[in-house]
Amino acid sequence: MTPWDHHPDLQPDRLIAIGLLIQQGRNDALDRQDAYVGSSPWTVGCEAFAFGTHQISEAAPLYDWLEILQPGMQFVFSIGEVPVRFYKGAPDEPNKRTLRQSYSELNQLSLFGIEDSISSDLLYRFAVETDFDGTVIAISFVVLDGEVPVLTWNVPLGEPVTRIASLDVPDAQGVDLPKPKVIAPGMDQGKKDGTDDE
Repeated sequence: MTPWDHHPDLQPDRLIAIGLLIQQGRNDALDRQDAYVGSSPWTVGCEAFAFGTHQISEAAPLYDWLEILQPGMQFVFSIGEVPVRFYKGAPDEPNKRTLRQSYSELNQLSLFGIEDSISSDLLYRFAVETDFDGTVIAISFVVLDGEVPVLTWNVPLGEPVTRIASLDVPDAQGVDLPKPKVIAPGMDQGKKDGTDDE
């Protein structure tokens, strides 16, 4: 079964769009990490979540099927009628925090009638799997019944995820440097500029 067989709002192009937004948020966090100022896997993880939620929030006005149900730390959005969250981890190993339903999720699910193919017992999540350095290995859309995934769909991200830094830096100006002094091996130190003293 595919997500769109499970519920018609879970179309592949929508799931891919969300996966790419989550990926972009994590890439932005990785680009900003700096061990010299104290970045750690924990700070990168916090920023990856914050930047991912920002990407989704910024995209919401562009898509009629995307709505932010609950901003903030328990970020919940909907794809059509389906309330969704995302977490870092394997699709078949959700943690306790991932399994909690927020009020906005329950409220959204209560809007569905009995005839809908969605149940308030099911959870809808994007699982973000990362490598040891924090880069994205895979993103999956998961439907969980309690702790058990009943549907897992790997989001095709197109190509390997790479860290991308923006080359567009506002007000970046070059610096004038003096000519370099060239010294050939074995030259007399008094002739550092490579010219003869005649």
